[in-house]
Amino acid sequence: MVIYLITAVIFAQSFKVANKNMKSATSLTILLEILTCTFAIIFIPFFKIKIASDARTYIILFIVGLIYAVTDRLNTESRYGLAPSTFSMLKQLSSVFMLILSFIFLKEELVINKILGAGLIIIANFLLGLNKNGKFEYNKYFIYLIISNFLFAVAMLINTSLSSKFNIAIYTMITTGIPAIILTLTTKTTFKMLKDEFNLYDKKKFLLAAFCWSVMLISSVKAYEFGVVSIVAPLLTLTSVLNTIYEFILNKDRKELILKLIVCLIIIFGVVLLKY
Repeated sequence: MVIYLITAVIFAQSFKVANKNMKSATSLTILLEILTCTFAIIFIPFFKIKIASDARTYIILFIVGLIYAVTDRLNTESRYGLAPSTFSMLKQLSSVFMLILSFIFLKEELVINKILGAGLIIIANFLLGLNKNGKFEYNKYFIYLIISNFLFAVAMLINTSLSSKFNIAIYTMITTGIPAIILTLTTKTTFKMLKDEFNLYDKKKFLLAAFCWSVMLISSVKAYEFGVVSIVAPLLTLTSVLNTIYEFILNKDRKELILKLIVCLIIIFGVVLLKY
């Protein structure tokens, strides 16, 4: 859990710095996925070696990979235009979409605490759209992330416990490698295009971001495996609090700090109700 929180904050902040000179969001996404996939190889020996043998699992993984290719691409665009703290708060909308999709397709019961939790998360995200004059102001990056959250919820609905069938590092390689291949082929991205894009970035920070994303993905899955969902899920949302505090130290915007901390607390309480 602690590893996830630390790497999630380092990833968000280092990636934000590294992608300031972004020319192609698609190339940036592919580079991040390739490097994250590569770094995941390091962690294979730390977990039990197991690989799924049934064809159905790989068909589902390919479908999920298609969705992840789109969500990763949208997330790259959103991270470019939003503060890391805002991004991490908006990401919690995926839990709301999961609740709605589970009710529609899995016929899960809608209990009052889950409805209240979803409502709080939605209210919190509306508050994030307030500008300094108290008016709602949503830009395209908000919209990209909302679409991404919906698609991620769809992927999670399809991807039921697939990670348990693999060594978790290998699973991370698959779920970052497949989207990288799909994006490369569908956008006809060449090695030269990737090289030129990579040369635009702060290389040390970009490599740090990719490494931290790899650790973050692995540790989040392991946290859910070892912990109780109703406890783990709210704790994972603490990344928004940590990013907010980090940004306050840099920007010294007390008014923004107070608003974002209030929003964070509302979201955390909402997630608790959703997962309880």
